Amino acid sequence: MRSGVGGFSWSKGPRDARAGEHRPKGTVLADVQAPKPGQTLPPLSAQAAASWDWNRVLTPAVVLQILPLVGLVLWTYWYPLMKWEAVWRRNSAWGHGYLIPLIAILLAHFRLKEFNPRRIQPCVWGLVLILAGLVVRIWSQSLMFTFPGDLSFVVVVAGVVLLVLGWEMFRALWVPAVYLLLMIPWDTKYYEGVALPLQTMSAAATERFLGVLGYDRIPSEVRDEWLRTWNGHTLWVSRDVNVLHLASALRDPLNVAEACSGLHLLFAFVALGVLMAFMHRTPLWERLLIMGSSVPIAIFCNFIRVTLMALSSDALHFERLAAASNAPTWAKYVPDFIWGTLAGGALPDKIAALRQTVLNPDSWLHQSFGFLMLGLAFLIMSIELRLIDLLFIEDEAPGDGDSPKPDTSGCA
Repeated sequence: MRSGVGGFSWSKGPRDARAGEHRPKGTVLADVQAPKPGQTLPPLSAQAAASWDWNRVLTPAVVLQILPLVGLVLWTYWYPLMKWEAVWRRNSAWGHGYLIPLIAILLAHFRLKEFNPRRIQPCVWGLVLILAGLVVRIWSQSLMFTFPGDLSFVVVVAGVVLLVLGWEMFRALWVPAVYLLLMIPWDTKYYEGVALPLQTMSAAATERFLGVLGYDRIPSEVRDEWLRTWNGHTLWVSRDVNVLHLASALRDPLNVAEACSGLHLLFAFVALGVLMAFMHRTPLWERLLIMGSSVPIAIFCNFIRVTLMALSSDALHFERLAAASNAPTWAKYVPDFIWGTLAGGALPDKIAALRQTVLNPDSWLHQSFGFLMLGLAFLIMSIELRLIDLLFIEDEAPGDGDSPKPDTSGCA
């Protein structure tokens, strides 16, 4: 007799009287693909996109088994989940956290279409993962060191997938499970430890690029002495670690703070890179290349962002000086209803308010530069994909995927 809940067999399956053979262990998902006498199945890789259907997984039996486990996970991690949501809502650096679970589901869809698993075979090794994750969470709570406990959420989710769905499904779904790491806010000391070097890198790259554009680069050691002879019109830049001193920023230097460090862009771009890699590419080396390139692309886009901030600061500063002296200025041609949205009475005051809005990390105008950089990163990755297609041609091995791999997991 078969044992288990909802048709799942945790023991060896019975003999099929009609075929005289053992049926595969677990619940078969690919019955719709069973060949008729004399029929030859097409390669699995060619079948997957057309044949995969979520209804083959989310059967009533699977839902009844997985719902209690999902409830247990949500109950165990309710406080961390609420804490993460508060960070996503209040900190723009982690605003992408809302999208990560949705993208993980989309990623799971593409992975299941790619692997097209044929059966659900629950595996008790998933219980080991769940218990290991819960032990880490309890240990981190007892030491008041919550970050490892937060990370254990992904281990527990992976354990639930393995316990209920088995190794064949886990092979397709481990990537979406690990992808959930990108939604977990970092502990402050780790975040600052990575953010400060990125801040310094962005400030140094911007300083050098402004020098290429014709700015005078003034060493910080002689800046005060040099300012005594400054004529008030020359463009110049000087840097103290992650602080840029400009002609427009004598009293309030441009501080490349955490919001401009590029770290939050790094998380968002890595998330974008992983999604594009698993949506558009199959060879492992192409996926690793695309995911790895998201890091330098994020650093480059952040350099562009900080440079635009510095150029905008100087441009608006000298425009305000021109408007104050009644010199010709483009600001006089801007419609009044646009200036009406800014504080200040006279035109020079409105230009100064516009500059403060551009440099304020919490303003919509400042944050729009970040969305612009996401568009630039998507364009660069698209060009990268196109170059890979032009330079490399993948030959698909004949007969690849004609039959499923034998079950070697040892789960019964």
